[in-house]
Amino acid sequence: MTQSAHFWAWVLLFVSFVWGIEFSLVHQALDSLGPNTFNALRFLIAALTLQIYFLLSGFRWHAHVDSETLKHGIALGTMLFAGFAAQTIGLQYTSASNAGFITGLNVILVPVIALLWLKQPQRWFVWLGVAFATAGTLLLTGGVSGFGRGEIWVLFCAVAFALHIVYTGVYVQSVNALALTQVQLIAVTVLCFIASIGFEIDSLHQVPDILFLNAQWLPWIALLIGGVLGTGLALVAQSIGQISLEAWRVALIFATEPLFAALGGFLLLSEVLLPTAWVSAALIILGMLIAELMEGDERMP
Repeated sequence: MTQSAHFWAWVLLFVSFVWGIEFSLVHQALDSLGPNTFNALRFLIAALTLQIYFLLSGFRWHAHVDSETLKHGIALGTMLFAGFAAQTIGLQYTSASNAGFITGLNVILVPVIALLWLKQPQRWFVWLGVAFATAGTLLLTGGVSGFGRGEIWVLFCAVAFALHIVYTGVYVQSVNALALTQVQLIAVTVLCFIASIGFEIDSLHQVPDILFLNAQWLPWIALLIGGVLGTGLALVAQSIGQISLEAWRVALIFATEPLFAALGGFLLLSEVLLPTAWVSAALIILGMLIAELMEGDERMP
């Protein structure tokens, strides 16, 4: 990897850490806000954060929005929204452990989609790294007990997230990454607000009371961390990072999210970490290292 790719790989690992840690905060915040309402506010905060950065830096992102950027940004935003929506629906009919494992299957789906849809050959060490990461996720979540409509919805979520990773890598090669990020942030925000109006109108009506009149601190912390770091920084890092990082590498980095989620539960919710959690952590990290080291060996003369 180039020095730039190494830098963005570490940034994406930090993003995965934020996603894992914020899972516990979001879980608690959803006691007050509906999932679509929460996501609408989170993506709105992310878009506003990025807009503030553009104003301070003098970057005129809208000047880079041509028809191709608009089309790609809306497509990526739709994939993200579909993933979040499907996961939310699925969680109503399945367990968190089932959902965690199936969502983690996007680490397998990314190289499969790249191979079958984009005709991008995947080297053997990619599959080996994916196998170890998947085994670690299986051990951490316990796999799937039964398969019904809840699991089908979460599988759709995994496909949507995998498509987002793969096609982000494709689209950032031809358009401005920052403009592409802002377009998809706006697209997801709009779609989430539409879903809130259609399915969570009571939750939407309660937003002023929860955030301003009563000023509950937990939803604010979850929204700010999730919006600024877990969404704004995350999508900027992914969009710029995937200019030089392959999709499979991003998928392996993001495979650490359930590991960090378990760590967040341990630190924030006093949940117990079983010995199998440490073994699963070793397998996930081993999967990342195998792919990294093997690729380095193949590039050596």
